[in-house]
Amino acid sequence: MTKPCYFQGCQERGRTKEHIPPRAFFPPHRRNQLLTVPSCKAHNGDKSGDDQYALAHICINASPANESRDIFMSRIAPQLGFNREALRATLRKDAIDLENGAVAYAVDQARLDRFFTALSCGIVYNACAKQLPSNYGVGHVYHNLHTEGLSTEEAMLHAELLDFYRDDREEDLLGVLNFGQAETLNETVYSARIFGLPDFRSSITVVHRFFGTFRVTSMLTNRMAIPSNAQD
Repeated sequence: MTKPCYFQGCQERGRTKEHIPPRAFFPPHRRNQLLTVPSCKAHNGDKSGDDQYALAHICINASPANESRDIFMSRIAPQLGFNREALRATLRKDAIDLENGAVAYAVDQARLDRFFTALSCGIVYNACAKQLPSNYGVGHVYHNLHTEGLSTEEAMLHAELLDFYRDDREEDLLGVLNFGQAETLNETVYSARIFGLPDFRSSITVVHRFFGTFRVTSMLTNRMAIPSNAQD
């Protein structure tokens, strides 16, 4: 029997496979261990525009770490001139040219949120073969993006999350909050760590890292307790 789609709340069957993250994030020689989850069409190919947008900004903010520059030049740069330079115009929208020759690119956070919500749903599904329950809210913190204009509370949250989920605490935290782990084996490109009690008995935190430097904390907040077998 076809498994359900990986995406939270989707009632369709997963008749295709979604790569998490998408194949374009990986150079050809690192694709032998890509993660996949069952997906309906709407939560697979139909979101490719957001995937490309997210990859462009991740590479811009991670470059030149590891292979991020190479991925940008092979996957994003060739697309800049297509369709009347639509992608170039999208990336340049509201960008600011700095005095040192660099460019500060504005970010459409709604598009990044859609990408990271789908990615978080996929990582959770890969770890436990169940959809994220509908009572979970999803939010994301982008640690590498410019934080000017954040409130004091938001800036404190950024700092506290980085400190709480820092690398030297991961083993101890996973000993208590061992929700389950996705097998992200190409960690020079992408890694994910999942913190939470098994069987959706708590809120969940997913720490994403791209190219070793671009870090996002996804907070999947359990709004109410539900039976642990509700998604069986």
